[in-house]
Amino acid sequence: MIVLSAKRLPAAERRGSILDAALTVLSGEGYAGMTTARLARSIGVTEPILYRHFSSKRAILRALLNEVIPRMMAAFRELVEKETDPVAALRRICRAYPELSRCYEREFRVINQALVQANDPTTRKILARHYDTYRIFLQNLIEKGQRNGVLRRDIPATTGAWHIIHSALGFLMTQPIRMKAQSLKDFEQLTDATLSGLLKTT
Repeated sequence: MIVLSAKRLPAAERRGSILDAALTVLSGEGYAGMTTARLARSIGVTEPILYRHFSSKRAILRALLNEVIPRMMAAFRELVEKETDPVAALRRICRAYPELSRCYEREFRVINQALVQANDPTTRKILARHYDTYRIFLQNLIEKGQRNGVLRRDIPATTGAWHIIHSALGFLMTQPIRMKAQSLKDFEQLTDATLSGLLKTT
């Protein structure tokens, strides 16, 4: 029998190390592929130590989502914090997806995998709250563009926001089977296609 020994860490630090390890395992193997035994081994602790901080594997997923979701929203807000033109802000958000998906690959994978795999009400509420926060963020930009007369008023801002979210999800979900190298021009055209229905043409 192998006995694992681990340096005693403050509770908050140990909890953080567990979540960081879970982020790596979940993004690579998915929820079904992550066991508490494997997670414990990856950070050199026993399962009982893991259960001191989290009651179950599902509790780890929920805690991780509650940590990575604000991180992602902060990244989106930082993209446009100095941009006064709402259309330029929306373009910047859309065009940033390839780079964001590289910088935050693990976070995106965990969120998207949870969206597909999670079937318990509590986890789905966390995901719903995330996407609603993102929807409101985009909706506010679209409403600003409508007030400025550069975006169509006949399309509800909430519909436009969900359209962008759906396009982004499609991009992220299909990344593993897309060509790795895409020119900037190709992605600019994809962004134009996503936003063209919202732009006012007359």
